[in-house]
Amino acid sequence: MISITRFITGPIETNTYLVNNDKGKCIIVDPASGCGEIIKKIRKESLGIEAVVLTHSHFDHITGIPEFFDAFGELPVFIHPSEAKYLADARLNGAVWFGGSFAVSVITSELNEGKQRIGSFEFHVLLVPGHTPGGCALCIDDNCLCGDALFAGSIGRSDLPGGDGRLLVDSIKKKLLSLPDHTVVWPGHGGRTTIGREKKSNPFLF
Repeated sequence: MISITRFITGPIETNTYLVNNDKGKCIIVDPASGCGEIIKKIRKESLGIEAVVLTHSHFDHITGIPEFFDAFGELPVFIHPSEAKYLADARLNGAVWFGGSFAVSVITSELNEGKQRIGSFEFHVLLVPGHTPGGCALCIDDNCLCGDALFAGSIGRSDLPGGDGRLLVDSIKKKLLSLPDHTVVWPGHGGRTTIGREKKSNPFLF
């Protein structure tokens, strides 16, 4: 069994997720800045942090990486290989488009489509390009952590470097909407939804 806890972090209210299992292990998904409460929870519950996993490379989903490294030492960081270089480039990761300059140089591990074991967790990874070239969704049990591909009633923007609006819609329809209707969608911003709800009512998918 796994548990997912959402924390709203960073300057544009990014969802950072703590995913933990019954083995006392956890991973962090898309850490924005201001992750103090997550770090406190990990320490209070004596969770063993196994990795940081990034659905994509935009600055608002990566600025918390240094906080976890400071708290727990260097951790494995997983991201799709087509986006690894974005982490260290403030133009590619979008920081400069919002008046920032954040970049981080870390050794990364590859997040690839298909079944992937990360520590004690086994995900089914879906490549969902369009918001970014290597955007991924992480599926585990009946949950899908989809980054900024799909939101409740909306979809991700595609006007930043590497974005492609038509590709994003096509990716969502082919990959995400093929999941069971009861699948809980945990997006990069805003509240959670379900695949069934988005099939019926998301105006960007008709």
